[in-house]
Amino acid sequence: MKKIKKILCLFIVFFMFITVSNASVQTFDRQELENYGVNKKWNINSSNLSNVLNTYKVNASEKIYDYSDILTDEEEKEIYKEIDEFIKKTNIDMVFVSVDLPYQSDKTNEDFAADFYDYNDFGIDFKNYSGILLLRNTYEEDPYFNIYTFGDAQLYFSFNRLENTLDSIYDDFHSGRYYDGIDIFIKKMTSYYNSGIANEMKEYEVNEDGYLYKAYRIPYIPVILISGALTFIVMFILVKKNKMVSTATKATEYLDKSSINYTNKQDNFITSHTSSYVMSSSSGGGGGGGSFHSSGGSSGGGHSSGGGRHG
Repeated sequence: MKKIKKILCLFIVFFMFITVSNASVQTFDRQELENYGVNKKWNINSSNLSNVLNTYKVNASEKIYDYSDILTDEEEKEIYKEIDEFIKKTNIDMVFVSVDLPYQSDKTNEDFAADFYDYNDFGIDFKNYSGILLLRNTYEEDPYFNIYTFGDAQLYFSFNRLENTLDSIYDDFHSGRYYDGIDIFIKKMTSYYNSGIANEMKEYEVNEDGYLYKAYRIPYIPVILISGALTFIVMFILVKKNKMVSTATKATEYLDKSSINYTNKQDNFITSHTSSYVMSSSSGGGGGGGSFHSSGGSSGGGHSSGGGRHG
């Protein structure tokens, strides 16, 4: 009997070990947390409460949430190191999520990614909640992946840059070489950040709710051209007026003849004086920009994304 109990205890311990080791991501019950675990400024109301409650509540410091269990423990450790280096360098958060989520349209993936980022503490220490989320949906009938950007990350990682990155990791993700694909993703994001804000995004800024808007900037070159032209016109008019005054050639032309009586007339040439002016003008030129669009999530915050890839 003792032997049976011992074997039973060993079996229970072994079962508990297997269960814990397979629990890849720790989640929390939002019903037990203040404001349902949402620490950002988003307003929780009847229109988005269901989204909040249906969104995993996780520890935002982990950065890797492999619900589909597509990475080994060693791979997660190496990826975490790379992500941590990226965050420290850029002050932009970075998150990887794998999930097996049934869906009928790409918007389901986008809504999941936006809610997962917005209703957890990602980007909370950075301006405008800036961050990047790489989503891999392993849904067997239609696997999918895409990159979503939040806050100032939208300025550095434009649609074209995200599209190039998605193309670069397609073969690895399609073939299940996820570690290699994520490694390329992080390196591409780092390289783009080092290149600075994308050219097509230099006319844009991000408001406090995460939406892109076209910033107004004083058009210095046109202002300089217009002011230069006005100065030229004014100077031209003044010079023309100056030339309309005839230069006197006789001393008598300066006298008031009605106030003087002459007893003896005599012409004496005294002197003459002329003035000259030198005018110059200059010109310059400049060029324009493009357009971009932010989408909104159920939180009310904005985000952008690439076009997404199936496969």
